[in-house]
Amino acid sequence: MKKRYIFLSVFLVIFGVFFYQLTSGTAKDVPNFNSVYDESFNPQELIKSARSGDLNKVKFHIEKNIDPNVTNSDGRTALLGAVIEKQYEVVDYLLLNKADPNKKDNYEQSPLKTAMEIKDNKLIELLQRNGAKE
Repeated sequence: MKKRYIFLSVFLVIFGVFFYQLTSGTAKDVPNFNSVYDESFNPQELIKSARSGDLNKVKFHIEKNIDPNVTNSDGRTALLGAVIEKQYEVVDYLLLNKADPNKKDNYEQSPLKTAMEIKDNKLIELLQRNGAKE
């Protein structure tokens, strides 16, 4: 009987240490704004900034280590929003910061498909140069 209690105690200690290490962070950890939406980040803010062409706000979000491919409820990314509104500087900046030019929204709309629909050759060339395929 004592062996069972010892075994159970050791198991619980090991499990507790493992769980603590798994859930606790260090000062070097960067907050994950991509899964927790609060006052400091909401994906709509990045997408809205991209659509309006506010490059400084887009840079602010990206510099906070926010995934440029984060989506809103329609599956739209900041890149798609910037393409829709023809925000060339924002599109270029997002592509330089690893925005996926092939990511489609919930309606199967991609940045390149959108650029082709609005017949914007500058956007088409920029997207294709960065790996966009239709």
